[in-house]
Amino acid sequence: MASQTDAARALQALAREWEARMEPEDLARARYRERMRVARFVMVLVWAGVELLVWLPTGWAVALREALHGNAAWWRTGLVVLIILAVNHLLSLPLDWFFDYRLETRLGTNRQSLGGWLRDGFKQMAVDVPLRAALFTGLYVVFRRWPRQWLPGILVMVLLFLAGVYFVQPLLVRWQYKVKPLDDPALQERLAELFRRAGRPFAGIAVQQVGEKSSKAGAAVLPRGLGLQVVVTDTLLESMSPAAVVAVVAHELGHQVHRDMAKLLLVLAVALSAGLAVTYQVLTVWGAWGSLQGPGDVATFPLFSALFTWLAAGLQIVLNAYMRRVEYAADRFALEVTRDLDALEETFEALGRENKALPLAPRWVEWLLYDHPSLARRVAALRAHAARWTAS
Repeated sequence: MASQTDAARALQALAREWEARMEPEDLARARYRERMRVARFVMVLVWAGVELLVWLPTGWAVALREALHGNAAWWRTGLVVLIILAVNHLLSLPLDWFFDYRLETRLGTNRQSLGGWLRDGFKQMAVDVPLRAALFTGLYVVFRRWPRQWLPGILVMVLLFLAGVYFVQPLLVRWQYKVKPLDDPALQERLAELFRRAGRPFAGIAVQQVGEKSSKAGAAVLPRGLGLQVVVTDTLLESMSPAAVVAVVAHELGHQVHRDMAKLLLVLAVALSAGLAVTYQVLTVWGAWGSLQGPGDVATFPLFSALFTWLAAGLQIVLNAYMRRVEYAADRFALEVTRDLDALEETFEALGRENKALPLAPRWVEWLLYDHPSLARRVAALRAHAARWTAS
């Protein structure tokens, strides 16, 4: 008990020391981001209810089903779902504008014009809406054809949806950002050596040109051919030393070594299937009111969508807890393979500075909303791991 208290005090001292090094304006911005993170979580839940009220009490969902004969064929069902999703996306534009464009502009991380932000948003919509429409259309087909044996159908649709996201999302990133080779032979050699120490094939490094749109920094290690390619943002290269860049890449390489993406997809498949199964059970009760015709009726889609959004918020808390454990493990891998605690600490300070993040979020906010641990917690965990490692 005493050791836990000492660790908590050390963590608070680390956070205070970190905040003291921050510019007052950056600290104020980080605190504002934290408040807006909570506000966005609440507004997403509220907005799901607003969209529900737009479609069901007004009778518009039923009218759309009747106009398009939405339950007569799968493609008619898909058309109804697609229209509702597209309209909902447009209705949520003010919310997206406030929490994406306006918030990031106020924080100083956005470098896009409003027109550029809107163009990127519609590119995202062009990918996101058809994928979600395909998922929900398939689910309605399952609900109508197999009203009692629906669970295997849900699993199949979820797996197809996640596969679509996995393969399409990288294409969207390439569509939005230019990529060029790294013109730094010394850094490339350091990264190649990192991969040799980790026993993984190195397929080069590419630089993602995000600086014209955002000051946020990031990196990834992605499969390419028979090897692994490093993708870093130009903002990362500008804000960190070469040693820190190597440390960031080592963390991302840890995710590959631990097969975290495959594990995450499996966890997501279980969580999504569970959420959809619960939603279906609720629809069997609530989906037959008024002019609605049960869970197989596409006019129930606004209710389906709202219920799933609310359930997903609860599931996200569980997923976040899992992801925080994964991030701690990748941090430990990065420390063990680089043996450079100072470089790792530099990366967290740089990420906090560039992304306007608090060193230590309130515990309840982190528990509720963070899929990564607070930066100060990550540093404290690494210091403790380094101390145990040194002692042994």
